[in-house]
Amino acid sequence: MRKALWVLAGALALSGCKKDGAAGSEAPGVEDAGAAGLDALEATEVGAAYVVTPEKLTAYVAYQRRMLEVYGSQVKGLQGLGVLVDAGTPEAMAEVRAGLKVVEAKAKAEAEARASAGLSVADINGLAQVVTAVIGQRQLGRTLQYEDELRKLEELQQKLPPEQREELAAQVASMRRQVESFQKLTDVRREYGDANVDVVLTREDELMKNYQEMLRVFTGTRR
Repeated sequence: MRKALWVLAGALALSGCKKDGAAGSEAPGVEDAGAAGLDALEATEVGAAYVVTPEKLTAYVAYQRRMLEVYGSQVKGLQGLGVLVDAGTPEAMAEVRAGLKVVEAKAKAEAEARASAGLSVADINGLAQVVTAVIGQRQLGRTLQYEDELRKLEELQQKLPPEQREELAAQVASMRRQVESFQKLTDVRREYGDANVDVVLTREDELMKNYQEMLRVFTGTRR
């Protein structure tokens, strides 16, 4: 039972504006995007080009910071629910119902954060797609440490006899292409365009910090 509850809680916590916006007024405290907003959202979902501007990116960074606080509070509010469900007493279940109100509060806080940032549901989803692609690729490159691995492989190649160097050349060339792809974000640029990627990279440090802090929130390691 506890596992099922946490799966549900995690899914609710990670649900983004896309779901809230589509739900409209049916979800407590969620702004109704209206027909125009839903049309824009649908366009974003099917891969229509979204233009990232410095102004919208600045607003999105502020939105992220606000939502970090919301998600942090939500995770804390759900932490004890598994024990309460296991207890099964009427008092415990009453506390469970009270704890689940944080999910409703999240929807309201999300709408308020969007309004404060001056961004629409379509803006949030469009920005999130590009930012996640860019920052996720950067983070993956750091995690895999391809540059260090390439350096070690090149050093090894130089120590080998000429015939063995040639045998290793294809592997070195392949890894060099991978490193270049991560550094230049080749695939991301192909999908979202150079202009969008370049704008996101102007705020890379802040966006990376938010990305890493969000991971800490959901792994329970945020202080």
